[in-house]
Amino acid sequence: MPETWPGEAGFAASGTCLTASADGRALFAATGGVAGRPGRVFRNGGDDDGARRRWEAFNTTIPGAAGGGVFSVQFRSADGAGVAVGGDYTRPGAADGTASFSTDGGRVWQASVVFPGGYRSAVSWVPGRCGVAVAVGPTGSDVTYDGGRTWKTFDNGSFDAVQCVPGGVCWASGQQGRAARLLLS
Repeated sequence: MPETWPGEAGFAASGTCLTASADGRALFAATGGVAGRPGRVFRNGGDDDGARRRWEAFNTTIPGAAGGGVFSVQFRSADGAGVAVGGDYTRPGAADGTASFSTDGGRVWQASVVFPGGYRSAVSWVPGRCGVAVAVGPTGSDVTYDGGRTWKTFDNGSFDAVQCVPGGVCWASGQQGRAARLLLS
């Protein structure tokens, strides 16, 4: 595994800082926690023969900080579309730099053109909808229809975790037992 930077860690609150690609061919771990260094995504697997290989680390465009970096990462396939969200949980309303997207399995990351409405703790692809993902955080929820390039806020409720299922339904949970069904039309 690549060497981690002093202070670098995964933010586990949403349960999506460690994930597998939807096709099961690669594993990903999201990190942050280091001021002056970008949040990173560690990647293992995805070879054409399905064999596991060594871990590699790739910089995202999401800035790191003591309370910031990549909090959640999701991939459609080992070598395809990926989205990463985060920011700095100590500055929940700060939107700049809170999302990145990848089109090559996490090797190269690009900053979103329009960011979510603030720090986001979790993201989930919507099954059966190409390029559609939902991100949630303490200041609202956002949707992308273009694989993470642009985000649009659709709710201002506070959520910490999200999981989307077939049929355009996403389940979100938050503080004090808050739970909601988010419907996409």
